[in-house]
Amino acid sequence: MTRRWVVALAAGWLLVGCGGGGSLPGAGPGGSNPDGDVGLPGDSQNPDPTNPDPAATTLWPLTTGSLWVYDIEDPVHGRFQKRVEVLGPRDVPGAPAGTTGVLVHSRQDRVATGILYEEYSWQLEQSNGLVVRLREEDHRDGAQVRTTTWSPATVKSLARAPTTVPWAYTSAVQEFTVMGDGSKDDSDPTYTWRVLEVGVTVQTRAGTFTNAVKVRRDKLNDAGEVKEGKERTYWLVPGIGKVREEGERTEDLASYDIKK
Repeated sequence: MTRRWVVALAAGWLLVGCGGGGSLPGAGPGGSNPDGDVGLPGDSQNPDPTNPDPAATTLWPLTTGSLWVYDIEDPVHGRFQKRVEVLGPRDVPGAPAGTTGVLVHSRQDRVATGILYEEYSWQLEQSNGLVVRLREEDHRDGAQVRTTTWSPATVKSLARAPTTVPWAYTSAVQEFTVMGDGSKDDSDPTYTWRVLEVGVTVQTRAGTFTNAVKVRRDKLNDAGEVKEGKERTYWLVPGIGKVREEGERTEDLASYDIKK
């Protein structure tokens, strides 16, 4: 199958929710680039002239130098820490010239299995309040073992909460994977994102937060049912990002340093 780079949110994504989905509207089709790829719909970094410090309000800060450390409990890899750092804007490998994303690096020293796992992820905050992932590269013990891209770009998180809840968003993507040995695979996963509550109190090792947004992400099977064991719940805090995750594994924020 020919791999196409599409970094827009597809017009075919379905938006469902109370009050028309609150403040997170569905994306329309982007413009076509000369090479046939679909362009980004709207301003990719969601500028707001009335907000002098966007990093203080976004649910998913992507400011260069921002750092988070999480305590992980994983049923396979045991207990370890994950260190996440925003490296800043970078060209996206394999994408049309001029395509940039914010590069985020994750390092996990998986103690139980003795594996050093690293992830490089190119992300963008869209003007519709969603954060999308353009490309991801996985490394084990220094060797690149997998590269994943999506058509359209897949939702990574929310940058802002809707004005009304509950709110739901369903996305279907084509996922293209190239393994370290050159073998290829593609699939068509479907995910639903739901904002369950706002103003939630959550306790973490890094402190207690009283203004979290509780978000649920489910992976669906071909029948539209939630796949068992593929449910994730996130607690996102304005100006800080993800402070806790439960589901396939548990992530608890241990420390953070958000740059302006």
